Amino acid sequence: MKNKIKNGFYIKYVLLLLLATITYSCEERLNYDDQLPSTLNIIESIKIGQTSATIDNLSGVVNFVLPSETNLAAVVLDIKSPEGVIVTPASGTTVNLTTPIEVTTKSGDKTRHYIINARVLPNQIAFVSDATSIDNIVDEDVKAAAQWAKDTYGSRFVFIPFSDLTINSLKTVNVVFFFYDTEGTSALPQVSLDKKNVLTQYLVEGGKMLLGGMATSYAEVIGRDKSGLLTIKGNGIGFVDSGTWSIDGGVNFQNDQRNSPIYNFTQVISTDSNGYFPVINGGYKEDHNNLWDLGPLLGPGHQKGQFAEFENLYGGKVLAVWSGVSDECCPGIIEFKSNSVYAGTIIAIGIGGMEWAMNDGRTNVYASNIQGIYRNSIDYLGTK
Repeated sequence: MKNKIKNGFYIKYVLLLLLATITYSCEERLNYDDQLPSTLNIIESIKIGQTSATIDNLSGVVNFVLPSETNLAAVVLDIKSPEGVIVTPASGTTVNLTTPIEVTTKSGDKTRHYIINARVLPNQIAFVSDATSIDNIVDEDVKAAAQWAKDTYGSRFVFIPFSDLTINSLKTVNVVFFFYDTEGTSALPQVSLDKKNVLTQYLVEGGKMLLGGMATSYAEVIGRDKSGLLTIKGNGIGFVDSGTWSIDGGVNFQNDQRNSPIYNFTQVISTDSNGYFPVINGGYKEDHNNLWDLGPLLGPGHQKGQFAEFENLYGGKVLAVWSGVSDECCPGIIEFKSNSVYAGTIIAIGIGGMEWAMNDGRTNVYASNIQGIYRNSIDYLGTK
């Protein structure tokens, strides 16, 4: 009797498992037809401008997340499909994506259907600060950075004091710009730390952040930079130096990064004869570095390969160091790419020589390089 019960239970279990498998397979393969030729099983790619769609070939759903300035009522589809497949609407067609549209692929008398959905990213650029307004910012570098962002982005710019920062206030914000500088300490203002949960949620849900100066450490605050290697911090009084200071985007890297969007996305940043990017001319300099020391990664000492190891361990792509650093020692600009926890991306710029205001009143002839790198970073992040 026990064996009959066991055998009966086993047969029922197998039948239930088989039924569940068949049901699951049908649900997962909604857009699949075994009678269709294999050339109809995949649309290779669909792009609008430089933005590629994500394509689910099982369900037949195509999703676009497009830059904020995109006019959904008139976009041009760039479709790649296998040879012999007729796609309607054809590649090069201008379509209205304010509502989902259908795309069909046909080979002979067999047809397959896709639905294209699209949404546009929010368009505001928010400067966040412990001050209540740009006029009330104390540090001249911070004030100059905020004013530049306002002048550059016009109606898209919004100033948000940390005291007013909420998830709701960030609903229409594409990129959060946090630049901070002071003297005598590298600590961030407490009011910024009090908003840790807000900006953590923002980044987790896909928001983008540009962190400059001492604010680079905010990547640690919200848990995106878990390396513990942001240890080179300068906050003292400045000094006069007659030389030109530059940064290296790849001359001395194992993997050259001078083609990174931060150097060419909106404005092409020119190099000097050595391939470096000049950022500040001779005169009074504060030199408030916020750099990562990667020495502990491969040890002992500094050596080539540390940048790749940092990216492998922490998802941070090194984009710049001080010029002349030949051993992949101490990154000054890092892109923390999205991952399974944080859907958003951070670019952190901690090079001390990238000052926004000259304390001695001179004109920094390389100011456009600083502004260009920040502009490229914001505009690039705006497409992520």
